[in-house]
Amino acid sequence: MKVAILDGYVDEPTCLGVPPYLSTYPRYVAGALIKSGLTEESITYTTIDAFRKDEKEREKIVTADILFVIAGLTVPGRYLGGTPITAKELEEIGKFPMFTIVGGPMQFGFSMRGGTLAKRLDLSGYNLIVKGDIEKAALIIGKSILEGKDLPEGSLEFKRTPREVDLIAPLGAFIVNEHPNFPYIICEIETYRGCERKRHCSYCTEKFYGNPEFRTIKGIEEEVRELFNHGIKFFRIGRQPNILGFMGKPTEGDFTKPSPEAICTLFKKVREIGNIKTLHIDNVNAGTIAAFPEESEKALKCIATYDTEGDVAAFGLESADETVIEKNNLKVTPEGIEKAIEIVNRVGGFKERENGLYKLLPGINFLVGLPGETKKTFEKNKDFLKKILDRGLLLRRINIRQVMVFEGTDIADMVKKPKTRYKREFEKFKQFVKEEIELPMMKKVFPTGTLIKDVLLEAYDGGHTLGRQLATYPILIRIPDKLPLNTMIDVTVVGHRERSVIGIPYPLNINEVSLKLLSFLPGVSKRAASDIILKRPFKTKEEFLKEFPNLENVIQYLSFK
Repeated sequence: MKVAILDGYVDEPTCLGVPPYLSTYPRYVAGALIKSGLTEESITYTTIDAFRKDEKEREKIVTADILFVIAGLTVPGRYLGGTPITAKELEEIGKFPMFTIVGGPMQFGFSMRGGTLAKRLDLSGYNLIVKGDIEKAALIIGKSILEGKDLPEGSLEFKRTPREVDLIAPLGAFIVNEHPNFPYIICEIETYRGCERKRHCSYCTEKFYGNPEFRTIKGIEEEVRELFNHGIKFFRIGRQPNILGFMGKPTEGDFTKPSPEAICTLFKKVREIGNIKTLHIDNVNAGTIAAFPEESEKALKCIATYDTEGDVAAFGLESADETVIEKNNLKVTPEGIEKAIEIVNRVGGFKERENGLYKLLPGINFLVGLPGETKKTFEKNKDFLKKILDRGLLLRRINIRQVMVFEGTDIADMVKKPKTRYKREFEKFKQFVKEEIELPMMKKVFPTGTLIKDVLLEAYDGGHTLGRQLATYPILIRIPDKLPLNTMIDVTVVGHRERSVIGIPYPLNINEVSLKLLSFLPGVSKRAASDIILKRPFKTKEEFLKEFPNLENVIQYLSFK
């Protein structure tokens, strides 16, 4: 019996799954099949991109006896590393002749872009449509195979427990070696799921998972260790709505009281597993920080002690308009998130290397199209960002997206058709953020000379190579030359754009570097670059400076091999 897992990619508020990210879902399914008694040799895995492009990878799927398909975008975005499965592909794969199972966040509805109403797909071709947890379905299916029982069919709901996750998560680590991007993938790690709040944000799908259910620190540690032993060096503790809620204590209010001790223990144990290159987080609820500033600061300080540089604490402000906040039951006021930004700057706004990245900085998410929004909303958003900039506080990321509406959320009862009514103001707001906030912020967060390590070269854009770190919300780096893809290099920042930086490989071999790259060195004109090429090779920096005494500042970027 051959079982295949097709990763159509997920993108949720709490879980990234488009390469270079690898979500929890396919790993959990694989682990559940192993837990049920199947062997690793009987289980195969591939991604939707590999399925489209590689005949050998496609063969894995079409020759399977049983096929698990994972998909769902609840916060769709723009992707550099892959293209999620389409509605048409999902429906067509369901008609394949083997026993087919589909699951993941697509159970809440499906859309490829924001500002839309998520629709229900025709998945009638699948033998089993999983509501709830596809990994629990995999446990049952695996046992049914071994016991010779009929497999469950129809549209059925399955519910797993945190204990089951702790057991199956380490067992599914082996599939990472089949990922087309291996070893350049970053694995999402779940601490818990479900929302702690008594009333939920109007638009969010996390409430569908119920109340928080925590995994154990030991279970998380064992999963990370197994992934590390299979060659993964990049991790994001991202699969939870609020990292400060992990093992938190319920209160009479809207937020749980953080447990700095549990959070500190978790990050310490994970970091000590081995030479982990990336250990980052995702969601941080600024409302928790506003409600429990002392406990939150302790927990964030501990995260900033054990994480790796370049980390981002993503805050869901969504709107700085009090009317929108109240109408949609949003998590925090502008005053509360300003305090949260201040605290993260205080505990994480430092560098371990002189020319390195800041350890932990805040990010802000805006959501456009919420009920109660007016033209004044965009002015209030602008004023909030101006205040942060004027105070000298650092923001690593500003994300602006349009709301997507799912059946069962509160917003579905408030709007018949999601749309951005004020398109002109929306476009002007985006332009304002790019030019007046992001560009000056980029220059502060990534000053010229910043060394960004382990940059994966992913794609070409004209004569440029685009690269990113395997990190949480990594900055896009534009290298003004064509370099080999799917390789890792270190990069020095030499320029800035609104949402990206211009970088050059570090160090540059002065005797081999191209004229184009050489001319991007600070203070090196095209004429000087031509003179350097004509007079090379240079055996030492002293020899170089003898010819070009006015270019002492560029020595830091060069090697003389």
